[in-house]
Order: sequence, then C-alpha cells, then structure tokens
Amino acid sequence: MRLLLLPLCLVLALVGTPHVWADDEDDDRADHDRARAALERGEIMSLRTIMEKAETEYPGRLLEVELETEQGRFVYDIEILAADGRLVELLYDAADGTLLKAKAAGKDLLKERK
Repeated sequence: MRLLLLPLCLVLALVGTPHVWADDEDDDRADHDRARAALERGEIMSLRTIMEKAETEYPGRLLEVELETEQGRFVYDIEILAADGRLVELLYDAADGTLLKAKAAGKDLLKERK
C-alpha cells in the first residue's frame, strides 16, 4: 500500500504545478502591460533612461530592475553590484527620476552624499 501511495502523491503534486507556472506568467504579462500603458500615458520615464541614470550615479553591474508601486506611485527598484563589491539597492521615482533611496550594506548612501 505504501508503494502505491508515494507515486500517487507525486502525481498529484505535479498535476498542480503547471497551473502555478501559468499564474506566474499571467502576473508577469499583466505587470508588463501595466508598465507599457503607464509609459505610453507619460506617467513614467523609460527603463532605459532610469538605468542610464543609475549606472552614472552608481557605476557597476546591473543585477535587477523592477517596476513596482509604492504608496500609490510607480517606482523603479534597482540592484547594482558596485565595483567595490557592495550590493547597492536604489529606488527611483518612475515619474520624474528622483532618487528616493540608496542603500549598501545597511548604510543610507543618500545621507552620505549630502
């Protein structure tokens, strides 16, 4: 009986897996559509513009960029591996390109620049 139970559990687990992948793909597609519509309406700056700004202000290797909503506004959340090896986390206002937050190793880089 135990020998039959294990394969049955595996089959049941795998049956639900494609549905999870489909939901993730649908979420990604919806996010992409939402970002494109916001760009076309002029509500946000282009990703290219923000990336150039980030790379100029904090040179290094771009690791990740996400367009998110925080407190009702679009923001670009960017991670850069700096030349000195630190992971730099940046948050830009997507509407005007203002740098809202810059952190590395728990330090507020915006305060250090002032």
